[in-house]
Amino acid sequence: MKIGVDARPLQHETKYRGIGKALQSMLIELRNILAPDDSVCFYIDDGLPKPRILKEYPDSRVIKIPTSKLGRKRYARSVLPSFRPISPRHSDIDVLLQYDASFGVPAKVPTVVAFHDLIPYLFRGQEKQRPAKGFLKAKDTLARNLYWKKYLRVWKYYGRAKKVIPISNSSKQDLLNYIPDVKEKDVEVVYLGVAHSEVPGSSSAEARRLASQPFLIYAGGIDTRKNILALLESFFKLKKSNPSLRLIMVGKEFALADQLKSLGWVTMMKNYPEYAKDVLTPGFISDVDLQYLYKQAVCLVFPSRYEGFGLPVLEAMAIGCPVVAYRNSSIPEVAGEAGLLVNDGDPLAPAIEKVLKDPKLRKDLIAKGRKQAAKFSWEKTAQRTLAVLREAAKK
Repeated sequence: MKIGVDARPLQHETKYRGIGKALQSMLIELRNILAPDDSVCFYIDDGLPKPRILKEYPDSRVIKIPTSKLGRKRYARSVLPSFRPISPRHSDIDVLLQYDASFGVPAKVPTVVAFHDLIPYLFRGQEKQRPAKGFLKAKDTLARNLYWKKYLRVWKYYGRAKKVIPISNSSKQDLLNYIPDVKEKDVEVVYLGVAHSEVPGSSSAEARRLASQPFLIYAGGIDTRKNILALLESFFKLKKSNPSLRLIMVGKEFALADQLKSLGWVTMMKNYPEYAKDVLTPGFISDVDLQYLYKQAVCLVFPSRYEGFGLPVLEAMAIGCPVVAYRNSSIPEVAGEAGLLVNDGDPLAPAIEKVLKDPKLRKDLIAKGRKQAAKFSWEKTAQRTLAVLREAAKK
C-alpha cells in the first residue's frame, strides 16, 4: 500500500500543539509496523524547514507543495486559503492521511482525516478580543466574520473523506452531532497515545529551582476554555492554609502578555499581590524538564472546560503525577477512575486540598494513573490508524 501523509501540520504553528505532537508520535511508531510492500510519501511545504519526522523515513518520497505566501498575510488569510491544496495522483499514493482538515481533503484519492474537536464552534464569542476603536475595530470584526465562514467551510472537507478518525468518543459525538455530511459508518475512533519510557537526559538547574518548594503544575494554553483563571482563584484560596505552595504554569502562550491581560490575568494577580510571586510561568520547557516537574509536583491541575482528548492528563498519569480535573468532554474517557474529577464548574480547591493533605490518596492516584495510562500507547494509535488506512484504500 502506498500511503500519503500531509506532513505540513509538523511545519506550521500546529507542530507545537496537540495535532503536531500526536502526528509526530504516531508516525514514529507507524514506521515499525509497515509491511515490506508498504511505502510512505510525505507532502511538505516547500518554503519551511523540513519536518524532523523525515529523518525517520530516509527512503520515503517527499513531494514539495509551493508556499501560499499571500494566504498567510494577516487579513488576506481570513479570506484566502492559508495553504495550497494537495492534488495527489493515484500513481503516487493509494490513500492519504490528513491530520488537520484545514490543509484540505482531496477528492481524487481516498483520504482518512483525523477529527480533534469543535473548539472554535463551541466556544465562539467567548474569546477575549484586543481593545480597538474606529477603523481598526471594524477591520477586526470583518476579519473575525470571514475567519468564521472559512472555518465552517472546513466542515465540508470531512464529508469528502473516506474515513474520519475522531480522537475520542466525546469528539466522535460532537462530529456526528454538528457535521451532518459525515455518516457514522465512516467514523472510527482512534485514541491518541502516550510515551511509557522516560525521555533521556538530566533536568535543568532552572527546573530544579522551580521544584524547590511544593507546587501544583498546569501544562497547556491560555485560551478561554482552558479556564486558567479558575485555577488561579483556587490556588489563591489554597495559599492561605499552604503558605509554601507554588503554582507552575507551563506553556509557550504564557509569554503572550496582551492576551493574558485581556483574559483578566493581570487584574487577578493585582488583587492578590501577596501570592502573585508564587505563580511561576517558565514558558515553553523541554520534555525532560516537563517530565521532571510532573514527577515532583503535588498534582497536575487541569481546569479545562472542553478537550478533544486531553494529552496533558494522560502524560502526567504515565509519569506518576496525580491529576485533578473537571469531569467534562473527553476527560472521563482519558482519566477513567484514576483522576480526581470535579463536577464541571465546581470549585477545584477542595479536591486539590485532599491531595495536599492525604498522602495515601496521592499514592493511590499515582498507582491508578499509571495503570490507566498503560491502556494507551502510540503503538496502538499507529496500529489502529494503519488498519483504517488499509480499509479506506480498498474502497
